[in-house]
Amino acid sequence: MTGTIINAFSVIIGSSIGLVMGSRLAEKYKNIVINAISLVTLLIGLKLALEVKSIFWVLLSLILGGLIGEFISLEGLIERFGNYVNKKMQKGDVVNAFMSASLLFCVGPMSILGSFQDGLKGDYSILLLKSALDGVSSLFLASSLGVGVFFSFITILIYQGSLTLFANALSGLFSNTNIASNFYATGGIMLIGIGFNLLSLTKIKTINYIFALILIIIFSKFGGIL
Repeated sequence: MTGTIINAFSVIIGSSIGLVMGSRLAEKYKNIVINAISLVTLLIGLKLALEVKSIFWVLLSLILGGLIGEFISLEGLIERFGNYVNKKMQKGDVVNAFMSASLLFCVGPMSILGSFQDGLKGDYSILLLKSALDGVSSLFLASSLGVGVFFSFITILIYQGSLTLFANALSGLFSNTNIASNFYATGGIMLIGIGFNLLSLTKIKTINYIFALILIIIFSKFGGIL
């Protein structure tokens, strides 16, 4: 739970600064921080990807997972919901600001992979990266959307905390080194995609690949090493 608690505090601190500073914040400073975080995201993603035990199952999981996500248009659904919230939102609307920020901070591979890594290994390096990203984002969001962004830390605590506890309950399953290594490798590849997206080098729909994290567990459990 350590990573989730840090993540929640990053949003509390970031949004508090944003509420105080308001429109005086310069966008160029945000870009400097985001670029640095992006490079470290690539590094951690590569480190995890190199844990792979079966390239075949990782590749198959990413292909099938991506196809499933594209078929149901997962990223599109999330974007449309986010756009709907934004259209309904007006400055000072606490509920809608809360919903918009919660959606931004809790949807995506970093939340799931980071929470699982924290629950299984006690390693919260991914959630530290996410904390930095969320802290910067909450700072700028709060300056424009208001105090509702501040309260999104509650969603982070509940959602990621639940995932961390769930992962801890699955620790017996992940004691299988093939499953654990391939799971982290799959997530690592997705992190590399996120890093490239943050640097504006690609536009990979990483959310669509979420299902790969489920498929790789199944394939690694029953498929052996190929």
